[in-house]
Amino acid sequence: GTLPDSLGALSNLEILSFGVNKLTGTIPNTFGSLSGLRLLNMFENSLTGTLPDSLGSLSNLEEFNFGKNKLTGSVPDTLGSLT
Repeated sequence: GTLPDSLGALSNLEILSFGVNKLTGTIPNTFGSLSGLRLLNMFENSLTGTLPDSLGSLSNLEEFNFGKNKLTGSVPDTLGSLT
């Protein structure tokens, strides 16, 4: 399956873990609206495209894992502002 844009409406969500779920498609830009997110795990799926710049606005994010996907491009500079 794919990741629906509507997940971005879950602003109080703290953990989103869809590792090893055979997900396809791209990572929605709406994920940047998950303001309470601390953990984002998308390990070992078949996600394509690039990491959205909007992920850089996740100020509470402590850990993310997109390993073993089919992503292209570089890590957005916006992710460098996360501490």
